[in-house]
Amino acid sequence: MYQFCITIHGVRHCFEVPLLIDRSLIKKPPPSNYPPFELAATVLELVDVVGPSDFSNELAALATRFIANVQKGLPNGVELTKSQAAAAAV
Repeated sequence: MYQFCITIHGVRHCFEVPLLIDRSLIKKPPPSNYPPFELAATVLELVDVVGPSDFSNELAALATRFIANVQKGLPNGVELTKSQAAAAAV
């Protein structure tokens, strides 16, 4: 968690910056999963929620390239697509 701190008349005041996610809900994936892919997919979902900005556009571009590389490495007959439920929620 990040916080902004300022000293006023010798007294330090700190204000926590709220996050977009609740860290207590994040569970580390089991070893059989692919955490880098899950992170890339999560980044794209967060960018959809936050909306466009220079920073979110750069994150989205990086995550999209990573997912494209995952798709290229899949064996014949295996396809990676965004689920219809996720697409409908956007």
